[in-house]
Amino acid sequence: MLYAVLSLSPILLALAVMVIRRIQLSAPKALLLSLALTVVLAAFVWQMEPAALAAFGVQGVCKALEVFFIIFGAILFLNMLRRTGHMEAIQRSFSRVSPDRRVQAILIAWLFGAFIEGTAGYGTPAALAAPLLVALGFPPVAACIVCLIANSTPVPFAAAGAPITAMVSSISSELTGNAQYVSQYGLSYEEFLQESTEMTTLFLGVGGVVVPLLLMGVFLFRYGEKGRRVRDFVEIIPFGLFTGLAFSAPYYIISVLFGHEFPSIAGSVFGLVVSVAAASRGFLIPKHVWRFPNDLPLENRAIFNTDRKAMPAWQGWIPYGCIGLFLLVSRVPVFGLRALLQSWSVGWDSLLGVESCTYSFQPLWSAGILPFIVFAILVGLLSGVGVKDVGRVCLGSFFQLLKVFSALVFGVTMVQIMMNSGVNNSGMDSMLLVAAQALADLTGPAFPIISPFIGVLGAFISGSCTVSCVMFTSLQFNTALLIGVNPIYTCALQTAGGAIGNMICINNVVSVSATTGANGHEGEIISTNLIPVVIYVSLVLIVAFFAMFT
Repeated sequence: MLYAVLSLSPILLALAVMVIRRIQLSAPKALLLSLALTVVLAAFVWQMEPAALAAFGVQGVCKALEVFFIIFGAILFLNMLRRTGHMEAIQRSFSRVSPDRRVQAILIAWLFGAFIEGTAGYGTPAALAAPLLVALGFPPVAACIVCLIANSTPVPFAAAGAPITAMVSSISSELTGNAQYVSQYGLSYEEFLQESTEMTTLFLGVGGVVVPLLLMGVFLFRYGEKGRRVRDFVEIIPFGLFTGLAFSAPYYIISVLFGHEFPSIAGSVFGLVVSVAAASRGFLIPKHVWRFPNDLPLENRAIFNTDRKAMPAWQGWIPYGCIGLFLLVSRVPVFGLRALLQSWSVGWDSLLGVESCTYSFQPLWSAGILPFIVFAILVGLLSGVGVKDVGRVCLGSFFQLLKVFSALVFGVTMVQIMMNSGVNNSGMDSMLLVAAQALADLTGPAFPIISPFIGVLGAFISGSCTVSCVMFTSLQFNTALLIGVNPIYTCALQTAGGAIGNMICINNVVSVSATTGANGHEGEIISTNLIPVVIYVSLVLIVAFFAMFT
């Protein structure tokens, strides 16, 4: 038991120093402390050789860089669209679809937010959609709440699948080096990634059908008129279910057909087109137009920048259309571009003489580099933004992500050392395997029930579904093996929990509050969103139960 506590202590330390009020360190600082503790334990308790520690540390940095390229490219692309006016045109296209605030909340928070999540991710949907709702007349706290609730289902496939890629990447060596897993299941990296993708979209997609109703329920029962709240909620149920299904159905189907890079993009595009067309024609839209007290009609509200010539809405969507088209052509094997992009790789075998430390990276296959970074620069240059301004946007995007970068480096490196600490002179299993054995002994077959809550906790504390997956996936994987459960289920539950945790994620709450002027209401937002978190996790567990036992 002592070694189990020691093996979990780096993760527990990170959680403690981020949660305790008198300490409350940021994720990068907390993970740096945890990394330092991991190195000490690996060297002096697990007795890893200095060469092995260094080799797996370098491997962790490289894996973190791989994920960071995707994050940076997606954020750079979004910032360039803001600089060129494309994003303003996209926002304007939503302003005249319907005057009903319920419909606006669903279209902008749920579907537009899902599209931004699929292409950019990492807190940008709530931080972008919420200010738009405020500009349209929503109270700041209301805008924050609905956008954070909506920013859940599409999260595992943010930035063309970065979170779920990081999840599987964090256990890549386990997929080939864990004898028990190889003998029982034997899925390759690509096969595990595909099955995890399908299982995650199944778990989240079924619940995703009712996410618009979750955000409507919280929204109306907080801001609705007394005596009409139930009626106002019942009126919007048909449209809410319609938009939930319009996203979730293609979300799951695309995951099965094309893999992890398209579900959120495809679901949001299809859902937006169908739902906006339905709303424009009044299909399933309540006859009663719901507004806030003392609300101004849209035509009387100045919401956009009038200093520059307005860009047509269709033109604003062109860059995103090009991104989607490139991802489709490059990721579907029939077009022949996939093999070409994967032909160039960089990496090593047996770094510093450590045979199990291997690494390979395909730069042209990274969605962060191509298309996001390349297309972002092209959009800027073709839109008349000077080379210097393009450079400023690139530099600004990098500094915007410094905290994310450092958190990723410290978190991924910590997990890589913990996961590979079995390469030692003590004869002990790796830290995560020791911790997994302890959890398996404590929970037994009931462990999958707490799997999504571990993901929620990781996202809440670290501020990222990606970091949550990096921290806990190996733990979920090894515990599943020990209790006789297919790791696909626990890893998918981890990812689903990390996605749902975005509703109360500290970083996202702080970010969206700052961009809407809701500073000081962070506690109120988190406590309000705890209810939909519990409901959504419960739905995921019900779906997982049927998937595992039928």
